[in-house]
Amino acid sequence: MEDAAPRKKRKPKTGAQQKRARKKAAAAAAAAPEPAPEAPPAKSGLGLVIRKTTHVKKKVLVLCSRGVTSTFRDLAENVLKLLPHGYKDPKFNKREPLTAITEIAQLAGCRYVLYFEARKRQDLYLWAAGTAGPSAKFLVQQIKPMEALWLTGNCLLGSRPLLSFDGSFDQSPHMRLLKQLLCTIFQAPKGHPRSKPFHDHVLAFAFCQGRVVLRHYQVVPPTKTSEDGLVEIGPRLALVPIKFFGGAFGGATLYDNGAFISPNVARSEVKRKRKGDAIGHVAQKQRRRDKVATKGALPDDPLDDVFD
Repeated sequence: MEDAAPRKKRKPKTGAQQKRARKKAAAAAAAAPEPAPEAPPAKSGLGLVIRKTTHVKKKVLVLCSRGVTSTFRDLAENVLKLLPHGYKDPKFNKREPLTAITEIAQLAGCRYVLYFEARKRQDLYLWAAGTAGPSAKFLVQQIKPMEALWLTGNCLLGSRPLLSFDGSFDQSPHMRLLKQLLCTIFQAPKGHPRSKPFHDHVLAFAFCQGRVVLRHYQVVPPTKTSEDGLVEIGPRLALVPIKFFGGAFGGATLYDNGAFISPNVARSEVKRKRKGDAIGHVAQKQRRRDKVATKGALPDDPLDDVFD
């Protein structure tokens, strides 16, 4: 095998040759077109759906007191279903002050509270309050849960409701305050993670005979044979306003319902009336006995021995 020929050594460039090479490279770089901007990397379809939210963090604490009945507990569960931004908490001990509920709400990150307070296992009171105020106290009456057979409506769980108020809520300052409080509590924030962007049910508030009547309806879309309408879902309840306060569960009294009668007073009046009726019957019997005693014995009956 023949040996490979030896490579020739290149002569080093002189200074003039190096200058000419640098000038030629600079001229070529200046004449070359600018490179196109790099295209952004293609995004895959995973994890790119960004939900634009405009809501402020708002949660509503819903809790009951100890001693609630099954009907009261079902009502609290139904109200919690209407609030996709609601937060459930265990039962509250009535021996503790109501101001402790504010601390519980702040620890849970809640700005509003719905507290169902049961008394004597037959009366139910509702506190609707903000952690920084105001607050309102109601007596709950005419309770009908969602499970009633004649309430046939249905709606999507977690959808945002439409709130409807009648004209009575704009006639006085305390009613306007109540309207604003109910709006902030029952209106789900736009873009809330647990809510759905649909409006298929209506919460109607009406002030009738000194009570705030709450009704819940499903919005039925129109069809070829029928127009749109409303079907009641439930729950049903009526709220008798008692007092409005400037703070949370207390503070300056903004409104006091002078026509409110406590259920204990109403029951005592009924018992007092029954007691008066019983006393009247006893007195009537005693008057009859006294009359018979003063007139003496009755005369003999001549026909007493007819059938002997």
